[in-house]
Amino acid sequence: MSPFFSLVVLVACLLSVFAAPANSKAAVPGKRYAGWGTHFDDKRNACPGMKYSFNEPIVAVNSQKFDKSLCGKYVRVNLRGSNTKKVYKIVDICHGCDKNSLDFSKTGLRQLTKTSGMVRIDWEVLKSYKPTSTKVATKTTTKTTTRTTTTKTTKATAKPTSKPSSSKKYSGRGTWFSDTSGSCGQRFSQSDMIVALNQAQMGALYGKGSKCGQKVRVSAKGYPGKYVDAVIRDTCPSKYCSYGALDLSRGVFQRFAPLNKGVLQLEWQFL
Repeated sequence: MSPFFSLVVLVACLLSVFAAPANSKAAVPGKRYAGWGTHFDDKRNACPGMKYSFNEPIVAVNSQKFDKSLCGKYVRVNLRGSNTKKVYKIVDICHGCDKNSLDFSKTGLRQLTKTSGMVRIDWEVLKSYKPTSTKVATKTTTKTTTRTTTTKTTKATAKPTSKPSSSKKYSGRGTWFSDTSGSCGQRFSQSDMIVALNQAQMGALYGKGSKCGQKVRVSAKGYPGKYVDAVIRDTCPSKYCSYGALDLSRGVFQRFAPLNKGVLQLEWQFL
């Protein structure tokens, strides 16, 4: 065997070892998938050079169906059991999502449903799609910022409500969320034992509310003998959480049930 031919073979072998093969199980444009929809606010940077804002209608694809070739493409999502359909841009990967599931920006999820927990969805990657003018998106972002500023001003003049008796128990829905920072101004991990308190009991949606840092003891109906002591680090807006409801970190929720349970019936009290 000539030295030149040996060199060619060696180079070919090295290329086959170090080349990053495409995901053979990646989502196929035009094919429909059924799974769960959740929301996120942390960037994983799986799409090189992709810049995006969480005020945009965007999604992250579950790791089993993700491939870099999907970056920048669009998916059409249908809320199961309804006629609601929306289009979202693929910008990242979701390592914690179930098979065939998508992670939405909060803005994107609210376009699809009013719930803050998990929702059942059908989706497909579009073979071709031309987004509408970005002027509309910019205008919407400006309105959102203005509304946030107004809410903060209202909070500054509001007086915190009196602290409830630690012996009083409350009950309501328990959902879970994917944020890593909240209205109390502190960052946290989804493995932390933290909760978002409903706005009616928090006293304020933005800024340091009167209940930030307070501890709660949480139990769930159907799981006797189990309870979790958690800390309030965020606010769940009244449009998503009614009085008595809590939005749980994934760590708290999974102490009772797997995430695909979606909703728990909670009993809890301040400590």
